Amino acid sequence: MTMAIRLLSVINAIQLGAFRWGAMFLVLAIAAIVAAGVFFRYALNDSLSWSEELAKYAMLWLVFLGAPIALRLGAHPNIEIVISRFPSKLTRVILAIMHLAVFVFCAFLALKSHDFAWNGRRQVAISVGDVSMYWFFVSIPLGMASMALVSLQQFLEDASGLFSDKPTEQDRFVTKYRPAMDEF
Repeated sequence: MTMAIRLLSVINAIQLGAFRWGAMFLVLAIAAIVAAGVFFRYALNDSLSWSEELAKYAMLWLVFLGAPIALRLGAHPNIEIVISRFPSKLTRVILAIMHLAVFVFCAFLALKSHDFAWNGRRQVAISVGDVSMYWFFVSIPLGMASMALVSLQQFLEDASGLFSDKPTEQDRFVTKYRPAMDEF
């Protein structure tokens, strides 16, 4: 099981690192697109027809690139008041079941959302230059598949922790980026 955890840790570190850079680029792109839209509309009195729609699609990509990162770092909103009152062994069991459920749900959504994206391949976004909607919608199955891999790693870490008294070690991605999350 530790070999599978190590393999998933490497795969997730690579994909989440790439997603992190993609998310940073998209934040800058959204800011530039919105600023250009506002400038053209109010300073030049000639609005851009594509700025709002392109910013929305960039936001879609940003959400589905950022969600797996937030899942791995434990930054998604949750309510810990109930689970914190249970004994540690029961808490581990509950977390393992929860991560398994998230894995199944995200894997299912990855498959179904790819069908959705593939069906949208014939539709085009005219205002952004006749681009197939597939390229905007494919962010959904990509993000869901990534979340499935992250939650599978978390499930395996929880499950191995049930059969071992020593805590599972955190992977490099969590070790590197979790302290920055804890500052907020």
